[in-house]
Amino acid sequence: MIHVLDEIVVNAEHVPVVLDLLQERYLGSGSARGLTLLNRWVSPPVAIPDEPNTLWLLWQLPGVLAYYGMRGAAGPEVIEFWSAVDQLSHRRHRHVLTDADQPLPEPMECLDAA
Repeated sequence: MIHVLDEIVVNAEHVPVVLDLLQERYLGSGSARGLTLLNRWVSPPVAIPDEPNTLWLLWQLPGVLAYYGMRGAAGPEVIEFWSAVDQLSHRRHRHVLTDADQPLPEPMECLDAA
């Protein structure tokens, strides 16, 4: 199982705008590419004047091959979505995670599993 955690730093007033963009421009194509949105969080849980908030989006994919397949299937709508988010955000980072108790396969082992 692969989890993808998107960390998007935005001003508080842009959080609803980013969530609307997510709903309108990304969830459909993300789902078609194998992404399942598990959760959305914002931190801190209040709007502090002159301080940004961090929006966290937690996604799930069934495995390493699905992760790279999802990336390879990204079309122009994905680029447009992230470009719109970048215009609203201070910065963003994508964390790709797996269970630390599972042995990490070598890259060629992933290809052999296909």
